[in-house]
Amino acid sequence: MTGTIKGSIRALVAVVMLVPSALQAEPKSDRPLVLGVFPYISASQMMEQLSPLCKRLEDALGKKVAMVSAPGFLSFVDRTARGEYDLVLTAAHMGRLAQKRNGWKLLVQSGQKTAAVLLVRKDSGIRGLKDLRGKKLAVGNARSVTYLLAEEFLVRNGLMPGKDVEVIETATFSNVVQSVFLGEADAGATPTLLWDNWVNVNEAQNRELREIYRTKPTIPSFLMMVPPKTGHATVRRLQESLLSFKNTPEGMDFFEKSRFESFLPLDEATMEQIDPYVHVLIEPKAGK
Repeated sequence: MTGTIKGSIRALVAVVMLVPSALQAEPKSDRPLVLGVFPYISASQMMEQLSPLCKRLEDALGKKVAMVSAPGFLSFVDRTARGEYDLVLTAAHMGRLAQKRNGWKLLVQSGQKTAAVLLVRKDSGIRGLKDLRGKKLAVGNARSVTYLLAEEFLVRNGLMPGKDVEVIETATFSNVVQSVFLGEADAGATPTLLWDNWVNVNEAQNRELREIYRTKPTIPSFLMMVPPKTGHATVRRLQESLLSFKNTPEGMDFFEKSRFESFLPLDEATMEQIDPYVHVLIEPKAGK
């Protein structure tokens, strides 16, 4: 990790929580808990894939859990910092930022690791990375780990994003696949998590696309976390419930459909591996 990244993380100041978490509130509070989900899939896909996880959290905490997301990556980061969520299912670099800057506590990581796949239409003349020169590349979000991985393999092959390859941001990673399918982009970079399950989402699109490159798995795709003032007993109860979820029929079905693979314990060594990706979430101060 570079000194610049280390310095950026250390320089961040804690943000005062504006909305008290229900996990920190009085036990008699009956408002639903809010699970913030970072915007990696559409709202309908979120409800379909993550509802079993909500039910598991409800059973562990004895309270209703409502899922919400945000319009974009930075708005999700800001809402997490302001304490608008009682729990989060977040991308690894967003979680690391919340931990370092705001004191959010770690619950579990997904067994699934982040990797990017580069897709083109089957009738495309693009056969390898060097064929992307002068082409349009769709990405889900330029602040995502998936984009950083795509940027890395482009540069390694002598292609500068924005100069040699036109980068087109889409609303979600699902839209990346659709953009390539419709011919709006020549290629698309999307998480393997999404693409490996796409045959079950849209068989026609899956049939018409092919992958030309796949990166190696890197850091966890997802972290689950709770606000800093969440009690130790609640943290332990949630960890035990999530780690044992895979041993239930509902959990096995959830992990198969979501492609999360499992939930695993987290340690500081894993979190340190995420540090090189955090800088894209830190906006420069005005005048710099």
